[in-house]
Amino acid sequence: MYWVIGFITVLGIITGIFSIIKGDKKIGITQLLLALIFPIIIVLYCLKKESFVFGETDWNFLIQTAFVDRLIEPWIILILFIVLLILMFINLLKFINTKKNSK
Repeated sequence: MYWVIGFITVLGIITGIFSIIKGDKKIGITQLLLALIFPIIIVLYCLKKESFVFGETDWNFLIQTAFVDRLIEPWIILILFIVLLILMFINLLKFINTKKNSK
């Protein structure tokens, strides 16, 4: 799970920086903040696994606390993740369209 989070974080930081350079500062700064905050939040939340006496993986812990225990924190993490992915997708589409239009 942490490899995927690391990859998405690095990709989010890179596309956020390119977005700021290309002139869309609001989306770029928002994406940079989310890319930096998201891994910190998920690691801090998964540290709570020991207080729940949960012995499986972090991914199973997130799913268990979201669906079975009905806690709000994993849902907030999921919403942050979805927003980050949407912003990255928007920026990647903008980069692809500017490359196609420049040729």
